[in-house]
Amino acid sequence: MIKYAADTSQLFEFQDQNDFDRFRDLLSRSGYMDAGLLDSIGINDDLPAIKGNNHPLLLERTASGSPLHTLIRLFLMEMPVPIDILKKTIKPMTVDDWEQAGLIHCRDQEVVAAIKLLPFQNLVVAFDLTSIMQTPLRENYVMGIGSSTITLSNLTIRRHSRRTLDLGAGCGIHAFLAAPHSDRTIAVDINPRAVQLAKFNAKLNNIRNIECLQGDFFRPVSEQKFDLVVSNPPFVISPETRFIYRDGGLEADSVTRKIVRNVPHVLNEGGYCQILCNWAQTKEQDWGERLENWFEGSGCDAWVMRSESLSAATYASTWIKHTEFFDQETEFAQRFRRWMDYYEEHGIQSVGAGLITMRKSTGKASWFRADESPDKMLGPCGESILAGFELRDFLETVKDDKTFLDSRLRHSPDIRLEQQFDPAEQGWKTTSSFITLTKGFAYRGNSDPLIANLLIKCDGKTPLKNLITDMAASLGASPEQLAPTLCGLIRKLIEQGFLLPGHQN
Repeated sequence: MIKYAADTSQLFEFQDQNDFDRFRDLLSRSGYMDAGLLDSIGINDDLPAIKGNNHPLLLERTASGSPLHTLIRLFLMEMPVPIDILKKTIKPMTVDDWEQAGLIHCRDQEVVAAIKLLPFQNLVVAFDLTSIMQTPLRENYVMGIGSSTITLSNLTIRRHSRRTLDLGAGCGIHAFLAAPHSDRTIAVDINPRAVQLAKFNAKLNNIRNIECLQGDFFRPVSEQKFDLVVSNPPFVISPETRFIYRDGGLEADSVTRKIVRNVPHVLNEGGYCQILCNWAQTKEQDWGERLENWFEGSGCDAWVMRSESLSAATYASTWIKHTEFFDQETEFAQRFRRWMDYYEEHGIQSVGAGLITMRKSTGKASWFRADESPDKMLGPCGESILAGFELRDFLETVKDDKTFLDSRLRHSPDIRLEQQFDPAEQGWKTTSSFITLTKGFAYRGNSDPLIANLLIKCDGKTPLKNLITDMAASLGASPEQLAPTLCGLIRKLIEQGFLLPGHQN
């Protein structure tokens, strides 16, 4: 097993700063940074989890000894490569340069990677191998790009930001993704190893409008204000403090709650905070009601989208298996029982997962919204988050039905009507009808002909009360009978983006 140095202060840094340019140039020339890297070797899966000794076909496809294949084997497949081949691959750099920078370890006539190196969205990002979890440095393990990274990056608001904070930055990926639309970005993490890797990655990707700071929560930036805060914090609800990236060291979901309570102090008016997180769910209280209490007095509007809910047992098992690769069955059972005892002690029946988005908006009554996420999210969805806030703002101005009925609504240009037909004696018979959205939050719901016709008649000019009057006439009913039910349904259609505010009086 590789012996990792306990002191990380000298790691992840080239002695010659020009070596960052040379390293980046090498990766670019070899094709390692190409978006089609996986396709080039016939792999469409998430490559960080692939190891060569489990995939003979992948071994065959990377056997040429070319610079690209050598780098793939070294940094993605976690395979040793012959030192003489690596020397040829990295000229004019040297093996000593790479080893002193903490990228590789030399043993006999072979070289093994000390980090993972992954291309992602026009970046190349270094982070820790999972094997470090089995060493004395496991507490300081720096997570790479996983499903939570991809989810948060897809949901992040990408409007211009004067200053952006990546809180709990890890390897720095969210700070790097925010750099192109930010004047200044700051990456903060309590883990010194993470800060070192983030600094290395910033230099490797030639990102200059960034600062990487070590510290706990908001302490390093307590005197600054931000237009955007993004956070993928150590949100796992566990009885342990074994991994900085996973265990926040506070009771239950207090890490997320602490961010929620303190982030308003560093947000500019109109600024947004987005937190990917988990929260405890109890039998006694609805999850939305419980979370709503977190935001009282914050001066922020808040929108929580729940993407998943797992039983306490499933949640515990999933996260234990995430880190305990070599546990015997009895060891797993003992750790599992400890987690379950913790949940029982705190009354936690299940755990919710999703995104919290806050917007600082003092000077008015704040609103709170809790939703289930749509089944599909098509493309980057930051614009859908912004639109969701605008739509809720509109609904806050038309709370009573009388005012609402004077509204002029228009249907989204991304709305579609889908119908399914079954064969019948007289030809085709409509058996189901759905309205869907084709961009962003791709909500989908059942629709009957009356609602479908109401939607298409929302042209942005006709008052809603006129449309309901026409519908009532076609049904032989009074508008007063239909209005209460339809107003509730239409409000939901607005929240989900099927209908938008049109021209108002």
